[in-house]
Amino acid sequence: MNRSDFVDTRAVGAEIEAEADKRRHQDREIALLELEIEQTWADLSLSGPTFGVISHNGHLLDQTASLAALDPQVPIGSRRGLRGIKWLIRKLVYWYVRFLTDQFNVFAGILTRYLRNLEARLGRLEATGGFPIDQSVPAGLGLLDDPPEPAAEVVAQVAELAGAGPCLVLSAGQGALVQAIGERGIHTHGVEKDPDRVLIGLRRRIDIRTGDVLSHLVGSEDGQFGTIVLTGMVETLPLKDLIGMVNQASLKLKNAGRIIVAVADPASRSHVESELGSGLGISPATWQHLLAQAGFDASLEPCADARIGEIVVAHRTTSLSTPSTSDSSGSKP
Repeated sequence: MNRSDFVDTRAVGAEIEAEADKRRHQDREIALLELEIEQTWADLSLSGPTFGVISHNGHLLDQTASLAALDPQVPIGSRRGLRGIKWLIRKLVYWYVRFLTDQFNVFAGILTRYLRNLEARLGRLEATGGFPIDQSVPAGLGLLDDPPEPAAEVVAQVAELAGAGPCLVLSAGQGALVQAIGERGIHTHGVEKDPDRVLIGLRRRIDIRTGDVLSHLVGSEDGQFGTIVLTGMVETLPLKDLIGMVNQASLKLKNAGRIIVAVADPASRSHVESELGSGLGISPATWQHLLAQAGFDASLEPCADARIGEIVVAHRTTSLSTPSTSDSSGSKP
């Protein structure tokens, strides 16, 4: 083989870099896109500025799971004219996009389940090796079984209590609440951390995303939802997370929005569950008090279910503040 047959990779790399630099100068949008990609990578990489917080709270895998779920509803923007064209295109290709996203979401759910199993195994190895454990996390977190799927009585009553849309269900389980509320003509989606339950919902064509419920709520737009339903694994969260969830839900609700909480009273747990779940979850009465302190008019609605005897319904009593506008003369403040 002659020396000329070899490719000088350094020369080729230099040519590629020179061409890329030329394109950056010619097209400003390419340079801005590259800068955005670099910033996003810095935020998500292990050396990024937010890694310390994410690692401390154990939300890195939850963020990965939430990003892995594809939404078939392509945004159409707000520009008149183009919005109508984009809406028509989305409607025509929705069946095809939904078919592809369903397959990907099933794959992502299986992959996330594998990663969670791997994370649990590594955690057991670290504990066996004597690594320190974060004492700020309640001892029973992860040992208490996830709450069962809501009974038919709970599903029917929550769907009846749901207000304006869009509606967000945290956590969604297998999707019974998402389906029931959606059948009332309210655009609804849910978030569930357990990949097995997500897969069951996806097979039934229910809009459920995999991920951490609080991370999904934080990542939503302010004033996006008309109704937020809190149920399922919310029963197994510590008080600090529940307070944060109420604060975030208040931001994500519309002015006339409502919060519905369907949880069992921790006092009704068995002896083993009470010990494992010490410090996890709060009663409907405490939820009512917590929401009232956050500026909601909260009430307890009796439910015929043996497990969830009361459902909390909270309406906003104070409007979100809106930024001041310029006066009639057009002068700025």
